[in-house]
Amino acid sequence: ILDLVGPRHIKDSIHHLSDGGIICSCGQLGGQWTLADFDPIVELSKNVYLTTFYSGNVSNEKLQELIDFVELYQVDVRPEKVYKLEEIQEAHTYLESSQSFGKVIVKIEEEYD
Repeated sequence: ILDLVGPRHIKDSIHHLSDGGIICSCGQLGGQWTLADFDPIVELSKNVYLTTFYSGNVSNEKLQELIDFVELYQVDVRPEKVYKLEEIQEAHTYLESSQSFGKVIVKIEEEYD
């Protein structure tokens, strides 16, 4: 799981992992900056991995490694859905639904087809 909301919902995200799953907390869009009452033995009891991403650690070499990995393993990095700006409420509703998976794009200008 790529968790962009952060501490506010990380326990819920961890709950959705399968045994041996991985969660990367790389955003704090939920407005909460720290984890309260977090027992790693209990919360990670399904032998899952909690990792993080800090944008201050990005370098040209690391970015190239990522691109090489995507190319080598043919990782599908296309957005799941693309919406027009006037469909932004629909995009938001979709992202909050249980049917969403991955990222969506909201296009601002039509010329970027």
